[in-house]
Amino acid sequence: MFCAEVKNYQKPSDQGAQFDEFVAKCYVARQADHLLSDHLMWITWAPFRANTWSQLDSPKQVEQAVLLHSERVFGLDRDAADAVIDPDVVAQVAARLWLIVLSEKQETLVPLKDWEAIVAAELIRKGEQW
Repeated sequence: MFCAEVKNYQKPSDQGAQFDEFVAKCYVARQADHLLSDHLMWITWAPFRANTWSQLDSPKQVEQAVLLHSERVFGLDRDAADAVIDPDVVAQVAARLWLIVLSEKQETLVPLKDWEAIVAAELIRKGEQW
């Protein structure tokens, strides 16, 4: 099960701020063991924070995003929230985050019927369902 936020933007816009808010919401969902928190996906057509992209799903970045929204998450200011944030939940959110960048070309990419038939035949051969 997954939860996703989709941003079909042409430019980065304010995605950084929106991403931080999404991560804070994911923390709350994971902490409550929400049904849709197995995978947490951010899907966009415009990359953002290019200089820190590879760290966006790190525990450190998750913690910073949660503390940035500490009033909404904990009802506490940032300093007080620092004492109650759960590092295990932070690590779980970081491990479950997916950052996916799509393009308009990918939207039109569909498998050829011949390839579908090959995949279907292989699955059926293995006794799996198609």
